[in-house]
Amino acid sequence: MNRRDTILVADDVEINRAVLRSIFEEDYNVLEAENGEQALFLMRQYRDSIAIVLLDLIMPVRDGYEVMEEWQADPSLRGLPVAVITADDSVESEIRVFDLGASDIIGKPFEPHLVRRRIQNIVSLSQRHLDQDDCIREQARKLRESNAAVIDALSSIIEYRSAETGQHIKRIQLFTRVLLEDVAANCPDLGLDESRIAMIVSASSLHDIGKIAIPDAILNKPGRLTAEEFEVMKTHAVKGCEILSRLDRMGDRDYLKYASDICLYHHERWDGKGYPRGLKKDRIPMCAQVVGIADCYDALTTDRVYRGAIPPEHAFNMILNGECGAFSPRLLESFKNVRDSFRDLTRRYADRELPQSELVETEPLEDHREDGRDAGQLFQAKYLTLLGGADATVMEVDLQTGLYHLEYLSAPVFDPLRSGRRFEDSVRLFAEQSVLPEDRPALITFMTESVGGFLEREQMGREIHFRVWERGTQGVLRCGCSMLRVDAGSLYHKKVLLVWKIEGEGQKGRDQAETEAAAGAWGDLLGGTFLCLCDPHMTIRKMNDGFCRLLGYGEEEIREQFHSHYRNLIYPGDREEVLRQIREQLRMGNVVEMEYRARGKDGNTVWLLDRAHLTVDEEGNSALFHMLVDVTRSKRAQEELRRMQERYQLILEQTDDIIVEWDIPKDRFTASDNWERKFGYQPIRDGLMKQISIGSHVHPDDLAECAALLRDMAGGKPYNEKELRVADNEGRYRWCRVRVASQMDEMGHPLRVVGVIADIGEEKRRSEFLQNRAERDGLTGFYNQTAGKLRAQQLLEKQGRGSAAALYMIDMDNFREVNERYGHSFGNVVLQEISNRLRRLFSGGEVLIRVGGDEFLILAPGVEEAAARAQGREIQQALQDIIGRDVIRFRFSCSIGISLCPGDGEDFETLYRKGCRALLAAKERDTDKYVLYRDEPGISDGENEPAAGNTRIDTEDDGFDGLAREIFDALYGAGDAEKTLVRALELVGRRLGLSRVSVIRSCGDGERCSLFREWCGEGAVALREVLQGVPVADLGGWESFGANGVFCCADVTETGGEDGAANPMAAALEKTGARAVFRFAVRDSGDYRGWISFEDCLARREWTGEQRESLAFAAGIISLFLLKMWT
Repeated sequence: MNRRDTILVADDVEINRAVLRSIFEEDYNVLEAENGEQALFLMRQYRDSIAIVLLDLIMPVRDGYEVMEEWQADPSLRGLPVAVITADDSVESEIRVFDLGASDIIGKPFEPHLVRRRIQNIVSLSQRHLDQDDCIREQARKLRESNAAVIDALSSIIEYRSAETGQHIKRIQLFTRVLLEDVAANCPDLGLDESRIAMIVSASSLHDIGKIAIPDAILNKPGRLTAEEFEVMKTHAVKGCEILSRLDRMGDRDYLKYASDICLYHHERWDGKGYPRGLKKDRIPMCAQVVGIADCYDALTTDRVYRGAIPPEHAFNMILNGECGAFSPRLLESFKNVRDSFRDLTRRYADRELPQSELVETEPLEDHREDGRDAGQLFQAKYLTLLGGADATVMEVDLQTGLYHLEYLSAPVFDPLRSGRRFEDSVRLFAEQSVLPEDRPALITFMTESVGGFLEREQMGREIHFRVWERGTQGVLRCGCSMLRVDAGSLYHKKVLLVWKIEGEGQKGRDQAETEAAAGAWGDLLGGTFLCLCDPHMTIRKMNDGFCRLLGYGEEEIREQFHSHYRNLIYPGDREEVLRQIREQLRMGNVVEMEYRARGKDGNTVWLLDRAHLTVDEEGNSALFHMLVDVTRSKRAQEELRRMQERYQLILEQTDDIIVEWDIPKDRFTASDNWERKFGYQPIRDGLMKQISIGSHVHPDDLAECAALLRDMAGGKPYNEKELRVADNEGRYRWCRVRVASQMDEMGHPLRVVGVIADIGEEKRRSEFLQNRAERDGLTGFYNQTAGKLRAQQLLEKQGRGSAAALYMIDMDNFREVNERYGHSFGNVVLQEISNRLRRLFSGGEVLIRVGGDEFLILAPGVEEAAARAQGREIQQALQDIIGRDVIRFRFSCSIGISLCPGDGEDFETLYRKGCRALLAAKERDTDKYVLYRDEPGISDGENEPAAGNTRIDTEDDGFDGLAREIFDALYGAGDAEKTLVRALELVGRRLGLSRVSVIRSCGDGERCSLFREWCGEGAVALREVLQGVPVADLGGWESFGANGVFCCADVTETGGEDGAANPMAAALEKTGARAVFRFAVRDSGDYRGWISFEDCLARREWTGEQRESLAFAAGIISLFLLKMWT
């Protein structure tokens, strides 16, 4: 049973998606859509893994109502539960939403815990429904097994009732299965699979159940039935359908529908001349058509009370030629394919009981057959239309078995070809009845004796002309017959098509002299021409001088050395391919075009472009007239290009990156195979600019960046780079770096864009870890003030002007007493518990900041005044009794100042200032109070109030957190990458009082290194001219770094070797003028790429554990930035 683990959030407001994501991301994978069109795309893409859809009503492109309407109309999506999240609480809206099938409505603003519980309840209920559906399907399968016993009983009644039935029912099941399997392979539009085939096979056993109602005297009459008796016999179809209609309590309605259709319509015929309804063509159910053929064949090939059995070959010819009524042309093609299987089954199951195990019963499927004609039917219709337009009679003949099928009859003069048990019989009958006596021997010889040589020489075709006597006009008509080989590529297929046609007076043959003369003249200009037979040797009949000059051989040499076989002139490795191309292309028309190699007299290989046209020679043999062009130069250029592509492909195979190309004029996007290996699906190919916003897997927050990238490149920007999130086939977003460049046409306009998509998930995770560590307070996990201020400003900007929000300034009353009584360690435990309780209260998209030692700031979006007051009370209650009274005797309380957006301001500075004033008012009033800024009209709003930007975090670990954040901001702020790097190095050097901070980069194989960038302070000498291509060993070597990638030295002058010898490390460090050194290795997947060096050139420096940690963390941030620069 499939467990669904993904939630789709569809909302055009980014802050709303962020809040919902924060609620569910711990328990579910979260997909996001910013408009209705994208939501529908993701619903269809991930319908098997989505547990619920959280849908906003007001969205661009398509709103929530339109999404639900299409969701209801699409059967594949109906199982997905949808919960609507909206601020519209009108009765009309709620009625419409529930009428469209929503599982629940959640109003905005919402309480996170309540939303989580309601959504979990819906998901749990939906999963139970899915589990119940699986149980119901299993029960249905068992019910079908029990119903099978009833079907077997009914079938047995028919067998005992009819003297001629015997094994008929069981053979019908086997014939039906074999024929259906071939139809399924050649007619995929019918939707036949194993389950549906098994259902039809089982239902076919009831096709004659209506014979129970036929009197014995008629059912088992030994002679031919009278007209009245046959009318009674015909009623068995209707009576059988009536019997089956009383079995509807069996419960399997699909099965009974098939059985009823087969029972009622298996005697209908394609031309409408069947019974009982006289239906035509595809109005007859497909299952009944198949069983009708099987029933007809079995009736012909088995003994009946009124006649003996007919040989299978004769029965096939009778059915194919319409002597038993007309059947579907498509089904007749499949009937031809299963001839051998039918014949074997007829012999194997003629007189013995069929093993029960061969009657397969499997689960049924719905009938997915579409109305209208499919490609196969259209091809058949076009084929027959062509024959009608060409006024030709066509006969298909299998010379191995003698079976033949008159596929189209164009004129009554060819009507005798219908008769005869075998092909030879029909030809002789036609010759005797219609062909003039003097032409009969040649026609019979052509159709019998000459056929053997025609097939052995593997010729494509032959022609013969003869005259026939037309009885209607009492005149002589000149006719022709073309013999065309079918499946000429196999020696074991001996099928031919005979095309019979009445010719006009002027068409006594084909005169190719004028055509060949003109083609020969052109051939002299183009290169060469020759005429050859359509045999495996390509026997040459004629050639021109250009042909001889092309290969360097004379006509006499070609006859003597190569026996006039053009095949021997072709390069050995290309011979079979040339013959295959001729066969394949002649099946589609009478023109052949190909390229191959030939051997010249001088031993060189010549590339030839060969264009050939099907014709006949003077003797009526099929031949090909070839025109050759020397294309050796162009093929050599193509070969060089192919080798370049192979080298390019080898490079692609060695990388995990995805190579992409965008054809701008065609708006077509292609990607290397790595895309499907990485994401599990094929990307958008056509209409990229249009589809990117509504049908792509790009994260909604990155769609604008992605669209801007496309617009810039289409506008002619030479290079661009973006970082985007793209969902894989499991709905997980992956971080990717996209680097693209434009290719211009001769006019300087952008023609195509090529680029590389690299997976930077690991890099992002490392970056986010470092950024999170730099932004977070180490004790509580809340944002520190620098990062928190930035996050709060971003939140207010995202939600837009006029939106509601509440800012809470929280200060613990008398917390200093806790530290004084119980110590700072205990105080830290209390602060952690305070942060945990606040985090539980605010579990949505709020920004939580630790401002000072026991002071906190919380910015909560979407909170109105009433909710803010209630939240203030909840905070007070949550922070009381943090530690149980039985542990310590201390009463915890807090004071809270609250400012509201937009009433008290819409920017963070203003809200923070007024929140501080409200907090001061709360403390002046009394402890354990909360005050709203608007409730205190006497609060001053003067210039001396504290400002958010000037407030320092009053904690012992603030220095490290602040430095890390400043380094991060310096590196990832706007500006040139190299300049931002130097700015970050200077920041570290000045804050820590260092003389020099430098970056050393390894060169080539890692044995040498050079200075990459440096910052020098007081007492330091620049090393750019000194450190260029220096051996790494001269600076201490890679082995100087420990397992953690750190080397630390307090004073290089005190670095001594063993036994008092001079330590080479000291000499190496003295070269740089450094006194105290701290180095941090830059490593990528274990490989050393360089190091970052922090140096004091003036004095000894003891690197404490805290300083080492601080420097290592700062170096880690810089290291990540360097690796990105060097990639």
